[in-house]
Amino acid sequence: MQCPKCGVDNPDTVQFCTRCHETLLWKCPKCWHQQRHGGSCERCGLNFAVFWQVALERQREEDARVELDRLKGRGSMLLQILLAPFTGGRSLIGFFVSMFRRP
Repeated sequence: MQCPKCGVDNPDTVQFCTRCHETLLWKCPKCWHQQRHGGSCERCGLNFAVFWQVALERQREEDARVELDRLKGRGSMLLQILLAPFTGGRSLIGFFVSMFRRP
């Protein structure tokens, strides 16, 4: 197969051009159908751009949720450190014990 970008002849089995790495063989993420063009799947009709946009948005939401949980944990630890002189350190010890019990 000839690459549409650089014109180099590639074997029909390769997914990317051996010279410029242009995508030559597209695989549908839903039904795994292989085709020579992007856009939408010939078999199931899935629009690749919409699929990847939704997947990227879900990944961003998950990253934001993980970051928020991390910041909440830091804030809780800072609060326990500040309260340690008043509680004799019991609250800080309880915080660390509960941290190691989490799944």
